[in-house]
Amino acid sequence: MRHILIILLVLTSVSLLAQPAQKWLITVGKLYDAEQKTFRTNQQILVVNGIIQAVGPNLIKPVNTKVINLGQCTATPGLMDMHTHLLLHQKQRKDGLEMASKVPPNERIQQGLVFAKLNLEAGITTVRDLGNSGQYLDLQLQKKLTDERTVGPTMYVSGPIISPPGGQFYKPAPADSFLIDQEYRVVKGALDAKAAVEEHIQRGVNLIKVCMNNDKRVLAPEEIKAIVERAHQQGLSVTAHATFDESARDAVLAGVDGIEHGYSLSDSTLQLMAQRGTYLVPTDVSKQTADIKVAGIGMVGKEAEDYANNFLKAIHDRLRRAVAKGVTIVAGSDYYGDIALLERGKGAVDVLLAYHEAGIPVVDVLRYATYNAAKAQGITDKVGLIKAGMKADIVFFSGDLEHNFAQSLFSVKLIMKEGRLVYPPAESSAGRKTLTPGSR
Repeated sequence: MRHILIILLVLTSVSLLAQPAQKWLITVGKLYDAEQKTFRTNQQILVVNGIIQAVGPNLIKPVNTKVINLGQCTATPGLMDMHTHLLLHQKQRKDGLEMASKVPPNERIQQGLVFAKLNLEAGITTVRDLGNSGQYLDLQLQKKLTDERTVGPTMYVSGPIISPPGGQFYKPAPADSFLIDQEYRVVKGALDAKAAVEEHIQRGVNLIKVCMNNDKRVLAPEEIKAIVERAHQQGLSVTAHATFDESARDAVLAGVDGIEHGYSLSDSTLQLMAQRGTYLVPTDVSKQTADIKVAGIGMVGKEAEDYANNFLKAIHDRLRRAVAKGVTIVAGSDYYGDIALLERGKGAVDVLLAYHEAGIPVVDVLRYATYNAAKAQGITDKVGLIKAGMKADIVFFSGDLEHNFAQSLFSVKLIMKEGRLVYPPAESSAGRKTLTPGSR
């Protein structure tokens, strides 16, 4: 019986090897080069078996290659969102955000699959999920996306956020106090902090996320230092939720790899980040999104306008100062809301428009969401560039993304994930085959 099984395995392997390679030759009007931070015109991309084989004008077309003509489109590497919460969905109310973590785990997983698909359809082919996902539900979602080849982005996960007592809330309402144990790994002391990292490592997380501060408490310097040292020993990066300057500075001094949010960073902290190579993930919003969110909490008229404008002015200033100091910027949306007019995927991509509205050139904005993001997660050998040898995660936007950024960014024409065409779907809702744009 064993010999028969071996023969069957060999025959199966030979059969797979004998199958013709899936080959694509795609012509685009413009191609974003994240390495050189420039746009190249009239380019072709040759993809074979999920890997980019060549990029340039007038490539030789191998036999049995499918051709797609997207001469009116702009190609970029698959976008990457380095701050997602796919297992969290909160409704906005006038008295704040309604806690959404009372949803049963299985329902959260199914909801997460929907959100993953919406992210992919917006052009996001890789995400980094940073907690608020129960006790390792993110690992379950990651496994489903990987094993079942469900349509969604590649997912890197942090497990429960390691935090001081109170998680991110300090004193939640009594009815919501269960969230601290459900959503976080609270640590008390350096030894417990190290133990928390060990637990995460044993579970198989891809990075460590810490909450440096809530409204009243912070991780002590010895706690964050113990976390960073143990994580780095195991080759895991550490990124820190830090909204206040002092807590962000403590995290940088302890050796974290990244700062999430960083809304009120001083010039001295930004300078320290630049010197130590600590990246910043500015989870900013566009003007339109700010207006929608302000209206959602009940503000109207001049009060609403002033509130939104003052917030935007502050985050724009922080981003420009960070760039001027030489801090590496990595794109991350932190979008998890149930807000009118902001569907999940487009709400995530909105952060790139926010950076552009702050005065950041398109070539830099796109680098934040491609090469810089890949570098932050240590995967520049796989994704982040449209270059020979890289995985064929590519997004094709209608029109000229360089000169019509705000319009083209939300007009995805075609998405290739690991060499497979994943958007638009091969079948329409009525079961009829849809035509691949420009294919022949």
